Parts: sequence; C-alpha cells; structure tokens
Amino acid sequence: MKIEVACRADDSTKAKGDLLESLATDLLSAQSYKVINQKRVTGAELDLICKHEVSGKEIYVECKAQAGNIGAPILRQLNGTVDAYDYAEGWLISTAEFGKEAKGFAEMWKSKPAEKASRLSFYTPDLIVNALRKASVICEPPIETATDFMGSREAVGEWTLVLSPFGRFWAAYTLLGGAPHGVVFFSAQSGKRVSDIDTLNNIATLESVLCDYDVTVGMDVPIETKSAAESTPPNVVEVQTGDSWNDYRPARPQDFIGRDDTQKNILSFLENARTTTDSTRIFAITGNSGLGKSSLVAKVRDRTKNKHYKNKLFTFAIDMRGARSPAYISASLIKCLEQAQKAGFGEKIKVQLTNPSTPLSSSSVSEYLESVRREGRFVCLIFDQFEELYSKPELFSVFTAAKDLMIDVASFKGALGLGFAWKTDSTTQQDHPAYHIWHELSDHRREFRLSSFNKGEIAKAITAFEKQANFKLTAEVRHQISHSCQGFPWLLKKLCIHLHNNQSQKNGQNSTLLELDVRKLFESDLQILNAGEISSLKLIAEKAPADWSEIIETSGVATVNNLVAKRLIVRSGDRLNVYWDIFRDYLLSGNVPVVPFNYIPSSDINAMLNVGEVLSRTSFQSSVNIAAKTNLKARTVWNIGADLVLFGVAERQGTSFRLHRDMADGAFRGVLSRIRTKVDKHSLKIELYRNHAGQTVSKSEITNALKACLPGEKFTDKTWEIYTNRFSNMLVQVGFLARSGTRYTVQDSGSVVSKVSRHSRTSEVFSAMASPASVCDSLELLSKDTNVDNANKAGYRNSIYVLKRFNLVEVEGADAKINAEALKKFGGFREAVWSSAKNEVAIVKSIEALRKRGDISGLELGAFVSNEFDLNWTDATKARTGNAIRQWASWIVAGSEQDQIPEPPGRKKRSEPSR
Repeated sequence: MKIEVACRADDSTKAKGDLLESLATDLLSAQSYKVINQKRVTGAELDLICKHEVSGKEIYVECKAQAGNIGAPILRQLNGTVDAYDYAEGWLISTAEFGKEAKGFAEMWKSKPAEKASRLSFYTPDLIVNALRKASVICEPPIETATDFMGSREAVGEWTLVLSPFGRFWAAYTLLGGAPHGVVFFSAQSGKRVSDIDTLNNIATLESVLCDYDVTVGMDVPIETKSAAESTPPNVVEVQTGDSWNDYRPARPQDFIGRDDTQKNILSFLENARTTTDSTRIFAITGNSGLGKSSLVAKVRDRTKNKHYKNKLFTFAIDMRGARSPAYISASLIKCLEQAQKAGFGEKIKVQLTNPSTPLSSSSVSEYLESVRREGRFVCLIFDQFEELYSKPELFSVFTAAKDLMIDVASFKGALGLGFAWKTDSTTQQDHPAYHIWHELSDHRREFRLSSFNKGEIAKAITAFEKQANFKLTAEVRHQISHSCQGFPWLLKKLCIHLHNNQSQKNGQNSTLLELDVRKLFESDLQILNAGEISSLKLIAEKAPADWSEIIETSGVATVNNLVAKRLIVRSGDRLNVYWDIFRDYLLSGNVPVVPFNYIPSSDINAMLNVGEVLSRTSFQSSVNIAAKTNLKARTVWNIGADLVLFGVAERQGTSFRLHRDMADGAFRGVLSRIRTKVDKHSLKIELYRNHAGQTVSKSEITNALKACLPGEKFTDKTWEIYTNRFSNMLVQVGFLARSGTRYTVQDSGSVVSKVSRHSRTSEVFSAMASPASVCDSLELLSKDTNVDNANKAGYRNSIYVLKRFNLVEVEGADAKINAEALKKFGGFREAVWSSAKNEVAIVKSIEALRKRGDISGLELGAFVSNEFDLNWTDATKARTGNAIRQWASWIVAGSEQDQIPEPPGRKKRSEPSR
C-alpha cells in the first residue's frame, strides 16, 4: 500500500503542508489526540505537538511525505528530540516506506522493554491506511469495483491513497500486456469511481508519477482530453540493424569492426554481475555522435547469443526514440523478461509490473528474477539513444520512470542489469532537471566511453568495405580514406558508401574523385530528392522522433516510403527519424560537424606550392611529367601529390594528378588559401589557439602541442623535430603563426602570407618605430595609392615597415598590395592595425607593467622591455622606444575597455628617421 501527497507544480509549499497536516490530524483524531502547536512546516515535512483529549499526555509528531525511503537517521533523530525535550512519546507519520536500515532500527526498538519501546511509534503507509479505515475516514480500496470495471483482477495493479487539493482518492494502475498503462481513480470516502472528466483533468495536472499515465482509462472521451498514453500498450521498438553493409542504420553484427577491448570489458562486466552480488549492475556506453554506440549495443546483444554466453546471459536492446510516455519503460522491462523466458531463462511465470515507481517489488517480477538467479543466469536490458529522454522536456516523465528503474536495479542486486547508451554531445540544456539528476546518479553505473577509431580499426573497416563492395582499392585511395575519416566511424562509412555509389555510377571504373568535404557529402544526399521529399525530410528532422501518421498526413505515404527506401530516414515503430543525428543537425541548422584534421604532411609547404603551381585544371598529369617540370623525382611527386589531395588542392587518378575541380588555377596565393581552409581545422592549430592565443611560443612548445594532438604516435625526437618544422612553416605561410625572431606569435593575420619577407618578424620584439596614427594613416593611403615611393616620400617608410610586420601589406618592387582578407576579417583600417598590434608580445608585457604602475615613465618601460627580452638597449633607446611602446599599449588598453577602437594616438604624415 502506498500514500502520495500530490500538488500542482505551481502550488506553494504550504499547500503540500496543509495536505500533510490534514492527513496527520485525521490519524491523530482517530487516536483521540488534538494538535495544539505547529512547530515547522516545509511542504514535505511537518512537526506537531499534540495533546491527548482524555489523559492530557503531550506527544511530539514528525510527518514526512518524501519520495525516497525513510532512513535510520530520521528515526534516531526522533528519539533524540523526544529525550531532549522530555516528550511523553514521539510519533513518525510517513507516507514513504522504511529503508533497510530504518527497518532494522524499528525492529531493534520493538525488542526493548515495553516502557521504553512505547515511547516511539512508527506509522508507515499500511498502518496509516488501517487506522484511517478503522476510523471510517476512508474506505477500503475498491478492488472488486476496479476488477469489474477493468474486466479482470490481472488488469489491476497496486493501489495508492492520493491526497490532493481536489480530494482524497484511491488510485490503481491499470495493466496492459503486464505493464502499467493507465490509472483509474475512486473516491477514498465512498469508493465510487471518478468519471467526471473535469475532475480527472484536474487530477491530471498534479505532479505525480500516477498522473503521467492515462487517467481516462476505459472512458469514451474526446481524444484531446486523453493523457499521453493511447488505448493500446506502447509498441516497444528493439534496436535495429541495417539490411546490408551500406545501410546507415547500426551495423549488422557480421559487419561490425573494432571495439574489441570495449566488447570484452562489457561482457566481463555482465559476467561479474551474474556471478556476484556486490558489483554494480548498471553500465553506460557514451561518446560523441557517430562513434558507433548503437552498433556496439547490437554487437553485444549478438555476442550474448553465441554458444559461450547463450546459457548465461540474455540481452535485450531498446530504441528509446520510440518512447512517448512512461509506460514505455514498464513495457520494455516486461517485454525483456518475456523474451528471456522464451530463450529458456527462468521459470514460466506470467510477469506483471504492478507499480512503476518500484518495478522490481512487483511479486511476479521478483519471483521470476529469483528463478533466473537460481539457474545462475543473468538478464540485461539496454536503453539505446537515451539522450532523447534528458534532452527533451516533454519526455521528462519517461526519464523519471527510467531513473526509478535504475535506482531499483541498483539496490536489487539480483539477476537483472541495465545498460544505457547516449551521446555526450547532445544539446541538453544544463537547467533541464534531468541533466543534473542523471549526472548525480553516475556513482551507480560503470561507464564505457568510445573514442575515434585507431589506425588498425580503420584499416580493418576499409578491408571489410572492399570485400562487401567486391572491388579492390588502390593504396592511394585507401590512404586518402584512412586520413580523411580522422577515425570517425560515421565519416568512414559515409566516405565508403559515397565511393561505392560513384563506382556504381561509373560501371565499376576505378574513379578516385572522392569527395572529402562533409557538407558536400550531405548535399549529395539531397540532390537525389525532389522538392516534396526535401520538405518532408526537413519536417521529420524538426519533429524527430516524428509520428508516422502525422508525417504521412502532410507528406503522403509514397514520399515517406521513398525516403525510407533511399535510407535517409529510418522507422522505429511508429516513429520516424533522420538516418543520423549529425545529418539531422545539418538539415535543421545548415551546420556540419567540425572534424578535426590530424593529417601529417609528408612534404614541406614550399614543395606543395611548387607542385600545385604546375598542375592542370582540366587534365591529369603523370608524376613523371610533373617531376620533369619541378626538378623532382617521380616518387617525391607521389608523396607531394598525396598531401595536396588531402589538403583539398588536387585530385588524383592512380599516380596522376590535377587541380581540384573547385580551384580556378594553381596560383601561389590560391593554393595557400585552399590549404589555409584545411589547416584551420587541424588539431594542432586548434590546440595552439586554445592554449596560447596571443602569446609567443617556442618550437618545443609547438612540438608538445603536436604530441598532445597525436597521443598514440611514438616517433623519435628527430622525427618530431622534422614534423614541427614542417608545421611551423605551413602555419606561418597560411597566416596562423607569425615569426618573432626564434619564436612564433600565435596570431591570425586573417589571410595567407604569399611571401614571407625578410622584414617580417625578424625580431621577437616590436620596437614601435611608428605611431598608431601614422600606421593607420599609411594603410589608408596605400589603399588609394599603391605606389610605395610616394608613401615613403610622404614620411611613411617606418609605418610601412610596421604594416609588413603585421602582414597587412605586401611590397613587390614599388607596388604595395593590401591584405584585403585581413581588412575584411578585422572590419577596417583602424581595427586591423589595433588587432594586429594587441598580440605583440612586447605590447602584452608592457600592458602588464602599466597595470602594475600607471605612472611608469617611458625610460622605465623601455628598461623593463630591454631586461625582459635581454636586448641590452642604451638609455637613449630605452627612453625613445619605451615612450613609443607606451603609446601603443595605452591605445590597446583603451580599445579593450570601450565598445569601439578609439582614435589612434600620434602624429600623421610626419617624416620619420629610418632605422
């Protein structure tokens, strides 16, 4: 028997306290006590001082309406309060059951001498109900009436006494297929069934697990007044697998590649749970989208069917995208146990789950699981796509039901385990209540986190693809796929399917024009659709998981079936989903996932530029032909060409290459810009900017960053040095690093550096040889007149030197070329100069000094910079340069503290001595 105090979500805590006091008052009145003082009310708790109407004896009463079991500390605290204040007795009135330790305390207390034992009284739900029934405050649960209404005793679950603002009710779960499906309500005073729809609608607004189910069971009412549940049991959907290797659904067990250690660890976990009682029975498979969690779930399910495990372990995997109501959790458990029976596990018992809040307390469920335990076997239920429950507010009641089952299994320690699989990059809002609840429960489960594929797993997957597709890939194409997928199983599968489709279209000819851009891969999926199919696909993405009947009303059966046939959507029961969450996000936002690029080029950037310059846009050239034009060996050209392919500059056919079809020509700057786009996503660039943006770094720090990006690589120190030099040169020329003497400044210049001038960053220290105003003015001047001689005559020689250092201007002969890409990125002349200057290490250090001492003089600041960088400046240089740097630093600080960049300080168009 259960008692629940239920209010609406927007009710005050006093409302719940009033309901609790009303229950306590009726119980006390039945024992001839009257409340004389109310000491504390906190909604779910109430402390009362009561006096016997005949003897005058005063007692202390604690009332608790908590969700979880009562613990022993509450009972010990009650005893302490009674002793401390010399109350005649202490009562605990609890709507919750006692936990194991509390039960032990109560039994121990009853064994004390009668005089001592009588000082404490514990009223649990059964005792409260019996006392209220004897006092005729409530009636007996109307079991016979409910049986007649539902048609059989087996269709009625456990009873709960509900105390609500709308009255007191007896409520019983109604069962369909052995699992809770709805709730039927009766007056707790008369036993008459509640059939008034307005009253039931009011009851449905209460915050209670009961009210998450259909409260209009058996009533002929309009569909809009129904609760979430329908008139049939939920259609429990098992985790599906694809029909073939190139199906986007989870991989068939025979196609599954890799995760050998994780498979072994999960099976060992289940074996340990089967043979011991002290280990956890709950595990989770986690990882970002597209790492193969569902495929791993299907593989584990399949492995428990082999001859080694089939008489020990039974695994049942559920797709949570089919969930609509909390009844889905109960129905999943029942179906799992029924299927386990069919597999020969346990005794043939008709299992019924009579209360979803404590599902394993149902007598038939606990009896069946005990029979499984006696046989030395174990059953595991896995919920896949679990993030659906804690990322969507409307499914919070389903999440609550799953949480209750998890807590029940955690304390049960029997022959039942639970598994969960969810993505860790879901869009869960951190203020969603499920987010915190779920992570607070992490101690109850063991986590198996998936990462990207290693080289061996990638190679195995490509070999499996070759066998399935029945054609042999060249070493060059294997290399291209292996590096392009970056270890992401979803992208590896997508690339292989894309290549296979290209092969089919070209009648098996070995074309190697493999599309490596994720956006274009997704765009190619849409190109095969008509307008109606695209509209339907986007609607499904928006509503996913979408209702099948709702979508066919809008789009038509033929359109939906076409999308299923083209494998762009999958059906889970009566719900529709886009084939991958990643593709769904693309349909909704137009964004594609950032795939970090980890490729290590085998050649230097200058070699790539030299080869790129001679490639044709229209036809493939052999490596021998290219070698003759570049004075390189043919095998060297192979390696350089492979690099250009991976950086999106070239396409290949065997050992022949041409420019990528999206490039107009192989001009120096165009090739660099193409490489810059790819390098922008390289994990080394991301690592440097994450940890060192605006700072200078040494080569050893770049090496450490590279090692952090490639934790599995075991290169020699010499090899690491070679790769560091290669990447440093590349990052400088594409504009993500700037040389500062022997160090590098981590700063984005906004565009590529076509030619690394000998004047560019030859010194780590910016000596501020021109004022901010002069530099800004010269940049504006050169945008109108690119003749450097004219600018020099106007007094801007040193200003142009600064502009070249900032990579805002390139000078070829007497002509200056403005870095238009940088100006566009920064938003204007003044903004470009300010943004380029703020990361100069000398200015950064000077700002630190200014903030410590605002009155520091130019000489002192110059001395500080000289000492900081070991420059040995003379006093005259210290004073001159210190004043100049102070001017720049003050401008940077002012710009950082304002909404816009202030007027640059210093004189304009003044002849400056060259240095």
